[in-house]
Amino acid sequence: MQQGAQAMAAGNFAAAAAAFSKVTASLPNLAEGHFNLGLALQQDGKLDDARKDLETALRLKPDLRGASLFLGVIAYRQNRFKDAERDLTRETRLNPKDAKAYMWLGITRLAQSDPQGAIAPLDQAYALDPKDADILYHRGRAYLLVANASYDAMFKLDGDSMRVHQVLGEAYAQAYRTQEAINEFELAVKLAPHQPGLHEELGDQYWVAGQLDKALPTYRDELAIDPYAVSAQYKLGSLLVLSQQPAEGVKILRDVIRQDPSLSDAHYYLGSGLMNLNQNQDAIHEFELAITADPRDDRAMTSYYKLAMVYRKLHQPTEEQTAMQHFLNLRDLTRARQDNHATQIARNRMELPVKDPEKLAMNSTGDDQP
Repeated sequence: MQQGAQAMAAGNFAAAAAAFSKVTASLPNLAEGHFNLGLALQQDGKLDDARKDLETALRLKPDLRGASLFLGVIAYRQNRFKDAERDLTRETRLNPKDAKAYMWLGITRLAQSDPQGAIAPLDQAYALDPKDADILYHRGRAYLLVANASYDAMFKLDGDSMRVHQVLGEAYAQAYRTQEAINEFELAVKLAPHQPGLHEELGDQYWVAGQLDKALPTYRDELAIDPYAVSAQYKLGSLLVLSQQPAEGVKILRDVIRQDPSLSDAHYYLGSGLMNLNQNQDAIHEFELAITADPRDDRAMTSYYKLAMVYRKLHQPTEEQTAMQHFLNLRDLTRARQDNHATQIARNRMELPVKDPEKLAMNSTGDDQP
């Protein structure tokens, strides 16, 4: 058993199988011996032989954890999907904390063109191990297939409906094809001018495209339809601040924070508005709140820059220098992140654009025009 384990660890599966075969020959009723031999044979590509030993292990010890899992994997690889589903379901009952068993059960259902049925086990796998890249991939694929099936059905019902143009607009927006997204959202709004949410999505794309003169009235249209849309209020208030209408923007943003204190970015825009109104101490407080929410994100970086500008206005060079140093440190971290990780492909609906750190550093006024 020790020799077999050492050979397995070294990746020498044939030698491991030979060692475990000696165990099963001398102790034919030892379930663990057949289990280890089955694993070694599986790794060595001898799936039929592996299957026999794993089945023997289960016959000798029906509650042996892991045997059904590997039997299910073998069945999957041999395209015996119903057998795989049966074995993997048994493993999830024997070992409900095994994320891989749920993952393979989901994969098996995906192979049977049942993405809807795959979601539940893959969600359970994710709950048990949310940092496993394989689980994340297969779970995402299951949701994508279900979404695509739903969209296909929607297209077949009416290829020129408001919902079709809306989903196309959302797809273009996520792909950063902004003008195409605008075109689709404009068509959706024309077809359903009173549909909640559409004007806000259109306003978002106007903002990304730098068409602030169109974004402002579009957010107002959204609030005329749904006065309780706090996300639209937040964006309208923020955009008013950026459009040199700080008094109205500050009023709206204060109300937004009262309604939803979790909108930490609102503190940044509120601070910017107060700064423009020369309410500098209040502005400092809001920038500090924005930084406290997440001291290492891009919004904290721009908040430190704005803090430095406020302290400069107040002739407080020590505080200005400290804030600027924090800004520079975070800017360096941002560069490192951009060098080592894929860029974000889609923003949360509540997340507004953050000024590029290089452009911000070069802009002596500290304005955040997107």
